[in-house]
Amino acid sequence: MTAIDTTRAGDPMSAIPRRYPSRRRALRRTHVMAAVFVIPALALMVVFLVVPVIQNVQYSFTNWNGITAPVWIGLSNYTELLSDSLFHAVLTHTLELAVVGTLAATLVGLLWAYGIERRLPGWRVYRFTLFIPVVMPITVSGLLWSLLLQGEGPINAILGALGWQNPPVWLGDPTITMWVVIAVSVWQASGFTMLLLLSGMEDVPRELHEAASLDGANSLRRLVSIVIPQIRGTMAVVAVLQFISLLKAFDIVFAMTRGGPGNATDVLGTYLYEKAFAELRWGYGSTVAVVMTVVLFCLSFVLYRILLGREKA
Repeated sequence: MTAIDTTRAGDPMSAIPRRYPSRRRALRRTHVMAAVFVIPALALMVVFLVVPVIQNVQYSFTNWNGITAPVWIGLSNYTELLSDSLFHAVLTHTLELAVVGTLAATLVGLLWAYGIERRLPGWRVYRFTLFIPVVMPITVSGLLWSLLLQGEGPINAILGALGWQNPPVWLGDPTITMWVVIAVSVWQASGFTMLLLLSGMEDVPRELHEAASLDGANSLRRLVSIVIPQIRGTMAVVAVLQFISLLKAFDIVFAMTRGGPGNATDVLGTYLYEKAFAELRWGYGSTVAVVMTVVLFCLSFVLYRILLGREKA
């Protein structure tokens, strides 16, 4: 018997080759290749991020010194932490550093970026000089400033030569030490904010500046009325990044003051270090880490919604 040809003569669809199986095979190969590249990264993230986070949460419910076996104590660490007046002060110091440091670093970076964008005399030197703190290790910057601000250090020597008879003890006076740390943090970060804001300013149309100049607007007026509205998105991103960075600050504070004098500059990072490594209370330190993560996430999310959410709207 001969096979019956069911294809109708003159049917235009019969001339089109069927490619569905080959397309499915190509799609399958694409999925396999994607899995080959993604699975190792996911495995590393699980091993070095997800598992340690889960273990840290488990340890936060224990009394553990890092040597002997952990002892389950339930919510006792959280109860002690939330009732600790020192933790309340530490949280206040952290918010001061994050809020004031973010506002100051964004403002200073904005002014520096605008001066460079307007090509002030010597702007190339300024751009290079202002970016030096960014490439310096933060710990090195903290140690450098701790040496400069010592009681007999170069800064007080210069102030004494200028006639200031009793210059302050910059890192020994609880009333001003936190502000010194904030100032150094701003010095460290403003070069990075300057670079990001400068990249945003380069995209502002020149025609707007020319039109404003013809209308008699000075540089400050153009900054407020033209530049800032045009780079609001970039400023929001800079503020969020800087806020997150300062919320988890540790190295700059530890290198300069180690949280002192007393506990005047203790922030969440140094408080965690003291409890876990100095006092060997690893279970309590895990509790601090969990609360620190929750606080950091919540505050960062709120700031993100306020700034970037408004910009998207």
